[in-house]
Amino acid sequence: MTVVKTLPALEYVRQFSADAAVAFQSLRKAVVGAGPLDLHTCELIVLGGLVSRGSEVSFKVHARRLLQDGVDIAALRQAVLVTLAASTTFSQMVDGLRWLDDVLAESGGR
Repeated sequence: MTVVKTLPALEYVRQFSADAAVAFQSLRKAVVGAGPLDLHTCELIVLGGLVSRGSEVSFKVHARRLLQDGVDIAALRQAVLVTLAASTTFSQMVDGLRWLDDVLAESGGR
C-alpha cells in the first residue's frame, strides 16, 4: 500500500481505515445537528476554537468550506476577532486573520 501523506486529514485516515473516516464524519454530523444552531454558525464557532488552538491547517479547511458556502469574509473575520482576550492572545488573533488572508489569496480574492 502506498501512503499519500499530502492528503487532507480525513482522506489520510481513510487510507488506513475507511470505517474510522466514516465514523468521524458521522460523529461530526451528529454533533452539528444536536441543537438549534445552523451549520454556518457551528463552523464559525469551530474557527474560533481552531484559532485558539493554533491549528492553522484545520482552520484553513473550515474557512475554505465557509467561503465556498457563500459565508461573507466579514463573518469569518469576526469569528476570529471575538476570540481576542477570551481565548486568544493578540498575536494568536492576528495569526487567524493572516490565515484568512492566505485562504483568500489562494482563491483569488474570493
